[in-house]
Amino acid sequence: MGTNLSQVFVANTDVLQVADTSFTACAAGEIGIWDLGAATPTYRVNPLYSAGVDITDEGSTGTNNLTTVATPLWLVSKLQFVQGTAGNPIATPIINTANIKRIKYDPYLATAGHKVSLAPDGTFTAAAVNTVTIKVIVRSTPTDQLSFYDQNGSNAAILSGTAPFPLGAFNTTNHKVISVEFNCTTKATFTANGKVAIDSHGLLKDLITATDAGTGNSLDLQSKHVGFIFDVIVLDKDGNNILVAATTANKIVPTVTAQVLGVGNAWQVLGEEIRCRSRYGNFNRMYLPQNMPTYAVKGSFYDKITIEYATNWPTSTGIAPAGAMNQVVLYYTDAGDGTAPVIGDSATNNFDTAFAYTIATAKEYVW
Repeated sequence: MGTNLSQVFVANTDVLQVADTSFTACAAGEIGIWDLGAATPTYRVNPLYSAGVDITDEGSTGTNNLTTVATPLWLVSKLQFVQGTAGNPIATPIINTANIKRIKYDPYLATAGHKVSLAPDGTFTAAAVNTVTIKVIVRSTPTDQLSFYDQNGSNAAILSGTAPFPLGAFNTTNHKVISVEFNCTTKATFTANGKVAIDSHGLLKDLITATDAGTGNSLDLQSKHVGFIFDVIVLDKDGNNILVAATTANKIVPTVTAQVLGVGNAWQVLGEEIRCRSRYGNFNRMYLPQNMPTYAVKGSFYDKITIEYATNWPTSTGIAPAGAMNQVVLYYTDAGDGTAPVIGDSATNNFDTAFAYTIATAKEYVW
């Protein structure tokens, strides 16, 4: 589904704002669900919908009187999702739950960079190999803001830990090729000297983490930046490509491991916060924007809840045109322990109660 108004709210705890009849009760770094369907509006911590219908009155017998329905039944008529701030909360438009079309829960998944492992096979000899050239071919480069600039100075670097993506990797005409040359006579010197050469290269050291797997097992090259995808060519002293798919003496067997984008990594959450706030400002129906706070914390791990809802027809909801689809994303993490929310966590997690899912198991509801 497409989206028009996109909002990202972040809670550095796994507890929803507790029941309270004051809209401003939602504190900074917390998320609340404001129930306007009740006689007195209040923050809701109980389930929003039911996946089963009680059929006791229909003549059923036994201990299980619930029948599962394909589409959960809403227990709330109108609501707002709220991000607490240091001042007045930020909120979605008032949403009629009949307009909510999709709710999806995605548990935290760690990001992993694109990886190429180079395993030397057979017996390397000076006559056969000697000088080796590794050519790294840039196939794609990052597109997220935080790979290049962090306006908040939070140092939420992606994978690499500190350095932004080097602009020297770009080429305006074709795929850029970056070469490094070194000597080797054995499998062990291929992996060891290869690591030294890459770590010493002015550009490659900022693009790739090189790891010597030990005893000549493999030279592992892994991207330091999400979105940086590369190919590798290995040439011997005569300029022949010695990469082969099968086991052959004096050759290199490559293994490619695809990038894992992941879910709920701190860089993703902060990047989405900045993108949405930059596009829409601190949008809500009651207060003018004052600043642009962000709440993602470096080193935290977040679960993700995505809610997509239609605007009222023929009138418009918020700033989106009538008939368009809006989206609000809720991120939350365990309070203070720096880990993703997990089943059996000692902290009270009422996100899973409100949205009817099992922690760490992906779930989607469609209406």
